[in-house]
Amino acid sequence: MAETSPRHSDVCANGDHSGHPSMTSSGTGACSRDGGIPVVDFAVLVNGPADERWQAVRDLGRACQDWGFFMVINHGVPEALRETVMEGCKELFSLPEEEKAEYLEAAPMDPIRIGTGFYAAVDGARYWRDYVKMFAHPELQCPAKPEKLRDVAAEYAAQTRAMLLQLAAAISESLGLDGGRISEALNLEACFQILVGNHYPPYTGPDGVGTGLPAHSDHGLLTLLFQNGVDGLQVQHDGQWLLAKPLPGAFFVIAGDQLEIVSNGRYKAVIHRAVVGGERERMSVVSMISPSMDAVVEPVPELARDGRGLEFRGVRYRDYMAHQQSNKLEAKEALDIARAQPTAA
Repeated sequence: MAETSPRHSDVCANGDHSGHPSMTSSGTGACSRDGGIPVVDFAVLVNGPADERWQAVRDLGRACQDWGFFMVINHGVPEALRETVMEGCKELFSLPEEEKAEYLEAAPMDPIRIGTGFYAAVDGARYWRDYVKMFAHPELQCPAKPEKLRDVAAEYAAQTRAMLLQLAAAISESLGLDGGRISEALNLEACFQILVGNHYPPYTGPDGVGTGLPAHSDHGLLTLLFQNGVDGLQVQHDGQWLLAKPLPGAFFVIAGDQLEIVSNGRYKAVIHRAVVGGERERMSVVSMISPSMDAVVEPVPELARDGRGLEFRGVRYRDYMAHQQSNKLEAKEALDIARAQPTAA
């Protein structure tokens, strides 16, 4: 998709890391707010006293409704595991081309894909990004080299999948549903999971800021992301772009299209993008869970009451993913195939 390079003056930065981070301007635009990116304490959400846990569930619901994006702290995924996964992806990117040839620019639904940009056949522009995508569940698919990547990817996929499933249960509760209702509706016991390693090289373009990935929402349910200490993830909030700065050790969680559909639009998939600039390379690792491939995703009927009506129709997740992955990234345009009344062009 042809997209102009992001300008620093368009972006607000999430600043102070003490307590709940504040939001300050990173350019000429003023973006002061009472609070910054929501923070969810996973330990309280899962094992906290009843009153604290219920407050955490309510806070999680507000984060999904108001932002579609939040940070998770005290999640229990070891830092050493995260570092080892990222190192394995970095080693893969450095392999000679001939050792990656069978995966280079594979088709969007192939279980292992290595490439540049988003999907070169439809990009229309070359984005400043290298990536590896691996199907991780129900069965892990991993490149043969580097040899250490398979075992660490399997462990990382298992730990993050368990965490994301617990978040999905709490999100279900926050909607006033039974904790297992969303899991039942989407057949999350057989969920589809994908791991993605992203590498954004140092950017040497004339304007100083380039596009790693254009503005888009994710095709799945929930996305978990961490990065190597170099910022570049931006999320759209209240019509402005926010540069996301994580608390130490935290994960970002990104609400995807399937959450918007199953919640009947009560929770919104967040539009986000990756920008590049400067002499430092950026890396991120993504773990995304989605409905089972053959699940027909539609709003939970209980959320279509109160005169709200159905905002989406049922679409098989496999078909939705294939559609989104085979076309240019255009904000939330992929959702139009599931809308009960498509948005006007």
